[in-house]
Amino acid sequence: MKGIKLGINPLALLAGVILFIGMLYPWWTLEVSVMPRPTDIYPHLIDGPASEFIGYKRSPQMSILFDLLVTCIILLLIGSFIKGKGIAIIVSVAGILVGLAIWRFLARIAGVAAIYNVPIQGHGVGNYGGFAMVDVYAVLQPGIYLASIAAILGVLGGLFHKKLTEKFSLNWTSNDRSIENKLSDNNQIKHENGG
Repeated sequence: MKGIKLGINPLALLAGVILFIGMLYPWWTLEVSVMPRPTDIYPHLIDGPASEFIGYKRSPQMSILFDLLVTCIILLLIGSFIKGKGIAIIVSVAGILVGLAIWRFLARIAGVAAIYNVPIQGHGVGNYGGFAMVDVYAVLQPGIYLASIAAILGVLGGLFHKKLTEKFSLNWTSNDRSIENKLSDNNQIKHENGG
């Protein structure tokens, strides 16, 4: 039975950490002129007065998205310390899934925004069924950009997994003959000197 071979994949580790940080920041902010404060939309939560207007703080799709992103964080972090072709595939797939999650998030907010004639980026005049025209400012926030960086790093981490985990190997034995020769030379000198 083979043991688990350890090595550090800094790209996968960085992707997992960046995605975690990206989950702490809003992904989209919607500021409506008649609402007292902006509404921040995270992958798992709608935080602000617009949640009362649309009728929910968390949709079933948001719960699925959140679970998917947490799973990707776990896969990226585990994959950043284990060698192997299967792990490289898992790291790449996690990066791809993060990219798909971003795409679905953008598609979902674009669909909801279209109902109210609201842009997903920039200024517009929103309405609800032709009533109550209001100024709306919508901005993609740092969270979605951090998640995008994490997706790219995850895919790259998977593609270069073998090279990175070999370079940053955590195995204590070395295959490098020059190091072994130096150690044997040092031991020989100690024995000659009576040590």
